Amino acid sequence: MLFGVDIGNTNVVAAVFDGEKIIRQWRIASDIRRTGDEYTSVLLTLARDAGLNLDKIGKSIISSVVPDLTGPFITVAQNLTKTKPYVITSELAKSGKLPVRLPEGTTHNLGTDLLCNAVGAWEMFGGGPNIVVDFGTACTLTVTDSRGIIQGITISPGLRTAVHALAANTAQLPVVPLVAPKSSLGSTTEEAIQSGVILGYKGLVEYLVSQTKKDLEKLTGDSPESVHVVATGGLNSVLKPLTDAFQVVDKELTLRGLKSIADYIDF
Repeated sequence: MLFGVDIGNTNVVAAVFDGEKIIRQWRIASDIRRTGDEYTSVLLTLARDAGLNLDKIGKSIISSVVPDLTGPFITVAQNLTKTKPYVITSELAKSGKLPVRLPEGTTHNLGTDLLCNAVGAWEMFGGGPNIVVDFGTACTLTVTDSRGIIQGITISPGLRTAVHALAANTAQLPVVPLVAPKSSLGSTTEEAIQSGVILGYKGLVEYLVSQTKKDLEKLTGDSPESVHVVATGGLNSVLKPLTDAFQVVDKELTLRGLKSIADYIDF
């Protein structure tokens, strides 16, 4: 069995794989004030309550976009599995060990969560081209061509980030539930914010998906009709009923990509 950890800015998702199947997963808050021992205690309790035998876990792998939490979760993985975890770095996207990669000569780095997304989509569709729309603290689009080259990324503030930014930077605008309004014509402050943020995000995502398809065709020749689009992330369910921009919605895509990376590098 494999213990995988996806460390994000808002949440840490920990999962246990038995073969290709996720048999347990837990979502806990990202908190840089917590130590590895504290997180170990939390996960040991969750594993015990789930009746999970940790002695059967042979390997562990970590993806992290929060450097301050990488060390604590190395400790967690060592405590839970008695082995040293493999920590994914952006250099893996340049190594040639995976079916997807950054363009040759690239000097910039790639978030390891986005690398997991790209690998997950490649495995899901049996190749590319692919666009992964990830609704998290940030809303990202990761674009991979038919040769497996990650050609580009877009990054926008996430839905919850946008709502909280409005509340934090204005005197009278509240934090509102992330629920789609019945109309774009908000008759209350709450509805007005929901209209602007949620329906605005619908337009943002649909435009970016359409534009990235066009730009990918100009760059690589991959036709827009051949591009697979998959949505993931904790907030994808907010937009899912409002748009047909996605062919597939898979909340566990990042974890599946994490598992695939573990298989490819065979550590």
